[in-house]
Amino acid sequence: MKDSDKIFQELKADLKTYVELKLEIFKLNTYERTGKVLSVLSYGIILLFLAFFVVLFIFLALGFWLGDYFQSIAAGFVGVVILYLVLIGLVFINRKRIKTKILNEIIAALTAYDEKKNNIDNKPSPNETTDTTGKAAS
Repeated sequence: MKDSDKIFQELKADLKTYVELKLEIFKLNTYERTGKVLSVLSYGIILLFLAFFVVLFIFLALGFWLGDYFQSIAAGFVGVVILYLVLIGLVFINRKRIKTKILNEIIAALTAYDEKKNNIDNKPSPNETTDTTGKAAS
């Protein structure tokens, strides 16, 4: 009877260690995924910030150029406003496609770790040989 008690105590300790390690792995995976999403979002925000200023200065230059062309700065900037409204309309029309693209990028960032891990796990070990069908044989 003492042997079975000892075995059950060891099993209980092993199970407790296993659960703790699984929770630690889950926590680390969550940290990594959160970090990846934040890095993708940070990169996107920086890119949008820079693109905003590029577009701003392009449209300012276009406004002054159209102002010279129409010989009225006000008319030049009205042309730029019309162009902005057209661009806003295009974004509005394509909003579902844009949302889908952003969602796909976020999902890709979240699942990149899983794909990398699966590729590493699915590689045959150096001790395994591969037969002619491409399947690993031990």
